[in-house]
Amino acid sequence: MNPDDPSLKRGEALLRHGTGRDAVLPAEPAPAVQDLGARAGFGQTWTACSARASVYLFDGYDEASHAQVRLMKQVPEGKQGAGTVNGDWLVWATADATDEAGRDVIERVVSAFAGEE
Repeated sequence: MNPDDPSLKRGEALLRHGTGRDAVLPAEPAPAVQDLGARAGFGQTWTACSARASVYLFDGYDEASHAQVRLMKQVPEGKQGAGTVNGDWLVWATADATDEAGRDVIERVVSAFAGEE
């Protein structure tokens, strides 16, 4: 996907809104884009906690929703995870189960992505 694609820019803006002023590093989406059947994706990790967010672009809402349901069923033991769908975008955020700061990040990212800012 072209890095200047308007769809990609929209996904980046949604995640940036939830990130706020937090220090983050780019990361590969987890799970990988091809493992979810997405068209594109990107991710980031937080430097001050165990939070990680992955954003995926699908062909439509239904595909993104199905992927979200699948991810909710696969949260590894010792982790917490949440996601939401916004059009053809899915955000999936995880953190260690005992990481309160990570839990706050997850809630903030999911809310911003869902338009609940």
